Amino acid sequence: MEPEFAPQYSPKERRRRLSLHVVIGTLLGAAVYWWALPRFRSFSAEAACERLFGVPASTVLIYAAVVGAPLAAAVLIVLLTGRQSIETIATRRYPPPGRKVYRRVKIKRGWQAIAFGLIPAMFVAYLSVLSSQGMALAARMARETRQSVQCDTSSDQPETGDHGTTKRERR
Repeated sequence: MEPEFAPQYSPKERRRRLSLHVVIGTLLGAAVYWWALPRFRSFSAEAACERLFGVPASTVLIYAAVVGAPLAAAVLIVLLTGRQSIETIATRRYPPPGRKVYRRVKIKRGWQAIAFGLIPAMFVAYLSVLSSQGMALAARMARETRQSVQCDTSSDQPETGDHGTTKRERR
């Protein structure tokens, strides 16, 4: 019995899809490099003494890096591969019927197809566990950062004299 192969994109379709992905990737990379990174650098330089919605900005940055980044990666994997994984598991065929591929791919059926469909789910589970374990690390890092930071708060609050009254109130 000869193996069955999935339908492929034509060379014209491949070039068109590749150029679209290159353009979108270049635009996203440029936006991150010239817009997001400069703002992130300026924000992170002053984060220890800034507050966002009543929370120290350094705490927000720590939680975003340790908890948010793995969670965002898990969500991205679900968005990009979820539909194909569900179709693969439901039909017990990889790639699912009607899906085109870029190169020559042998169609897998049965438990092999289910294994291919579950690979993204395993990455999502790993990233979710990593994110949940990062909660304790982020809490410890945020606590240490709050204890070690020296912010100049005299410009924000009026000076107090005896019995908690300000100098203006005493005049």
